[in-house]
Amino acid sequence: MDISTGHTFLKQCISTIKILRQSLLLRRDYLAQAARFDRNYSRIRPRNKNQFESRVMFLTHQLEKGLSHSDFRLGFGRKIFLQLPDMLNGLERLDNDFLHNFTYNCCMSALHEYVRRHQDAEFDISWQQSCFTRSQWERILTMPDDAGHGCIEIRKVDKERNDAIPFRQLAEHRHSIREFSDEKITADEIMEAVSLAMTTPSVCNRQPTRVHIMLDETRIASLLHIQGGVNGYPTPPALLAITADLSAFMTEYERNEGYVDGGLFSMNLLYALESLGIGACPLNTMFTSSVEKETRKLLDVPDNEIFVMYIAVGHFPESTITCKSPRYGAMQIVQIAE
Repeated sequence: MDISTGHTFLKQCISTIKILRQSLLLRRDYLAQAARFDRNYSRIRPRNKNQFESRVMFLTHQLEKGLSHSDFRLGFGRKIFLQLPDMLNGLERLDNDFLHNFTYNCCMSALHEYVRRHQDAEFDISWQQSCFTRSQWERILTMPDDAGHGCIEIRKVDKERNDAIPFRQLAEHRHSIREFSDEKITADEIMEAVSLAMTTPSVCNRQPTRVHIMLDETRIASLLHIQGGVNGYPTPPALLAITADLSAFMTEYERNEGYVDGGLFSMNLLYALESLGIGACPLNTMFTSSVEKETRKLLDVPDNEIFVMYIAVGHFPESTITCKSPRYGAMQIVQIAE
C-alpha cells in the first residue's frame, strides 16, 4: 500500500468512526430529551401548579373554540366538563392565591360566557352545574360580562389597509380564524406571502423550511380529518404544510433545529399573510407514527422532511367570530438577570 492510499484509508476510517460516534450521541441525547419530557409534561394526573395550569388553559381553549362556532351548538362540551372541575380543584389546592391566578380567571370568564349564552337561550345546564363545587359555580356566575375573555368579531373591512399599518398594530390585531369566505384563494396570492417570509433567519443561512401548498378541497378535508384539531369547522380554501429538510443539518446536536427554523418561518408567514389581508390559522402536526405515515402518503412528503405545522389559509369573510384567547403579560414570562 503506497502512502497516498494509506492516507485515504486512514481518512475513511476516521470519518467512519466520527459517523458512528454521531449516531451514538444522537440516540443518547434523544433518550435524555425523552426522559426530561417524561419528567415534566402535563400528565392526565398533573403533579404541580404549572401542569394544572396547562390543563386548565387547554380545556378553556376548547370552550372558547366551541363558543366561536358560527353554528353554535347548545349543550356542547361534555368531555370538557368531565375533566375541567378536577383540574380547577387541583389548581385551587396548589395555589393559595388562585383567585388572582391568570389562568384560573381566564377559565372562569369562558365558563361565564358559556353559562350566559345558555341562560339567554333558556337551555338547561343543570348537569354542567353539578360538575362544579358551589363556590366555583358562584364565581362563574358573578364574573363580569365584559371580563375580556370569550370571543371577538373579526371584520374583513378592518383588514383592507393591513399593508400600511405599523407592525405593533398588525401584531396586536392578528388573530387566528377558522371560518373563511367562499372566495377561492390562489397559489399566487399565497406565494406573495411566502416570498415575504423568505426574510426569516435560519441557522447558518441553511434555510431548511419547505412549504407544501394544497388547494384541493378533498385532499385538505382528508388531511384535516386525520389531524383532528378542527373538526366541526368548514374545510379551509387552502392548507399549507410547513416542513423542514433534515438534509440541512450537520451534527446530532442540531436534531431540533428544523422545528426552530420552521417555527420562525411560520410566524413570519402568518404576519405576511395578515399584512396582505389574508386570514390564517396555525394548526399543530404533532402526529403519532401511524398518523404521520398516513399523512406523508397523502402529501407525498419525503423521508428527509419533518412536519413543523399546518396553516389553514383563506380570505376573510365579511364577519367572523374567533377566540379572544387572552395572553399573559410580558412580565409573567420574563426573568431578568442583572
